[in-house]
Amino acid sequence: MPVFLDEVPAVVPKVHRPDTRKWSGLFVFLLVVGCLLSFLFWTGTKEGLVFWFTALGVPFCLWGIFFGLRRIAYKTDQVWAESWNANRNALWNEEILRGQRSAWLIASGVITQSGSRTDKILSAIQSSSPIIQVQKTREGAQVRHSKLSGFEELQSTKFSEAIKTLITQIEPVLAKIPSDIICRLIADFNTPGIPDALQIASEIIQSETGRSFVLLDGNGFEALDNWLDNAWRKPSLVLSLSAEIRQAPGEGEGEAITLALMLNRKHPGIPEAVQLRRPEKYKNDSLTKTLSRALIWSQLSPEEVKGSWGTGLNFSQGGEWHSACEENKLSLNMAEEHKNIDDFIGYCGVSAPWLAVAISSLVARSGAAQIIAVETDTNDIWIAGVTPGDNTGIRQDTL
Repeated sequence: MPVFLDEVPAVVPKVHRPDTRKWSGLFVFLLVVGCLLSFLFWTGTKEGLVFWFTALGVPFCLWGIFFGLRRIAYKTDQVWAESWNANRNALWNEEILRGQRSAWLIASGVITQSGSRTDKILSAIQSSSPIIQVQKTREGAQVRHSKLSGFEELQSTKFSEAIKTLITQIEPVLAKIPSDIICRLIADFNTPGIPDALQIASEIIQSETGRSFVLLDGNGFEALDNWLDNAWRKPSLVLSLSAEIRQAPGEGEGEAITLALMLNRKHPGIPEAVQLRRPEKYKNDSLTKTLSRALIWSQLSPEEVKGSWGTGLNFSQGGEWHSACEENKLSLNMAEEHKNIDDFIGYCGVSAPWLAVAISSLVARSGAAQIIAVETDTNDIWIAGVTPGDNTGIRQDTL
């Protein structure tokens, strides 16, 4: 479940001690009233112990009772406030630690128009050589987009070949993972021409890896967010597989098939792994606040962020991201250190989040922490950190 720090109760203000001047004034007032009433209504001789006790002692006793009750109320409120704040701070710290859970990205792969190598896409972006271009769609229209080759006919066969290619790329890393570990699957498919894509992919994964992957509820980063919570107590492996294959792509859209293999523990035999930090979802409040929370989950100071990646048709057109970075004091050169993936390969729909993860992870392996911002729908934006695979995260038992 997402981490909502805003729902943690507020700190109770410090309980102030009773005002000495007010209580001193009340004491004097009661003495004066007691003396006046005693002298005005006393019927006997105005002398002796009983008279002076009535004139002075009774007001003093009344004041003492009132002050004692007030003092008890003050102490009670003080104990309650301290207890409340202690529990609140414990909950706050627990939520922060839960938010800082991360997935160790141990392998990834993508298939795009440029081929099946992520470094080719990264090189194209770094050299400002867009893959996206004006070309015919599968329906014959001329549109500026990117598409997967070979999917004009027999799409199911071509899809199977692509999945096998990606599985082959991760098999050396997968062989290092114990065979009895819990395995989960995140599947995101938008493949109108392949209605049984999930079944095909599941059968190939089972046959190629010899492992049984249980499908997680939800999609994309939402499923990843839930996995970080529900599978945290035990070592767990998650395979994210996505495919965006459009029958009629629009202007500026793209196609991709991606694969990401993640652990919720650090593996000593995979030093090249990077950390995909818990993604933070925009909640119709402020992109600045969403980025701020993502930095907390990533355990990053603004100075440590060395690059950012964005994707999303509407998100990439606005300047709110630049404002969010400025307000969070990220020292990024937006002309050089922020890249809009859509400008180079097009918006890849359900594959967009994992494409951003795969590309940014290559840079993070060099030691440069990255931030990714993905718009999966209108006002549906996720921000996450991708950090080098050092040992600065929450301590966990290794596999």
